[in-house]
Amino acid sequence: MKDFYFLTSLPRSGNTLLGSIINQSQSIKLTANTLLTDVLYQLLVLKDIEIYKNFPDEQSLNNIINNVFNNYYKDWNADTIIDRGAWGTPFNLWALKTIIKKPKFIILYRPVLECLASFIKIERPSNLETRCQELMNDEGIIGKNLWSIKNLIKEKENHIIIQYKDFIKNPNKEIKTIFDYLEIPFVDFDLTNLKQFSANNVNYNDSIYKAQLHTIRTDKIELNKYNIEDYLPNNIIKQYSNLDI
Repeated sequence: MKDFYFLTSLPRSGNTLLGSIINQSQSIKLTANTLLTDVLYQLLVLKDIEIYKNFPDEQSLNNIINNVFNNYYKDWNADTIIDRGAWGTPFNLWALKTIIKKPKFIILYRPVLECLASFIKIERPSNLETRCQELMNDEGIIGKNLWSIKNLIKEKENHIIIQYKDFIKNPNKEIKTIFDYLEIPFVDFDLTNLKQFSANNVNYNDSIYKAQLHTIRTDKIELNKYNIEDYLPNNIIKQYSNLDI
C-alpha cells in the first residue's frame, strides 16, 4: 500500500525542479500536474445524474472513488507518492477528504507577481492583459492554485510552506524539511547532474503549449534575477499586488 501526500503550489514556483530532484529517489515520486482532481469530480457528480438516482448503488460507486489513488498509481514503482494539484479548493478538499481523512499538504510558494511575470516572460503573449486575466481568474492556472493555497490555510489543514527563494538557495535543506514533515528518511540529492522531469517513465510534452514551461537547467540551480516591471505593466502590478499569503 502506497502513502499519498499532496503538493499545492503556484506554477512557475519551482515545481518541476522539485520533482526532478525528488524523483531521483527510487521510493518517492512527485507527480506532474494531476488528473485526479478532475477524475474525482467526474466520479462524484455521477451521484447527481438520473441513472444513479434511479438505482443508487452508493457502495459500488464508492468502491471506485475510494480506490482512485491506489488504482491510478498502481504501476508506479514507489512507496510514496506526492500528488501535485489544486487540492485545496473547497470542492477538491472535500472530495479528497472523503478518501484520505487527514491529508498532509506541501505548499511551495513564490510571490504571485513573480509567478505572473515568469509566465509572461516565457510565453510573450500578443495580448498581455488578456493573458494575465486568464491566468489569474479562479479557473486560471495561477488563480486556482492561489485559491487552493489560501483555502488550505484558512481551513487550518495540516500543511508546511516552503518558500521558493529558500528552495533555490538550498534545495537539499528545504527538501529535508519536507521529508521530515512527511516522516520520510532523507539522503542528500545530486544537484549538479539533473535530468528533465520524468515520472513513471513519462515526460512532459510542452509542444501543446505556447512555451517550454517545464524545462529546467540540469547543470546547476540558481535564481533567475529580473524585474517584474520589465514584463508586467503598472496597472497589472497594481491589480494583483495584494494577493500574497
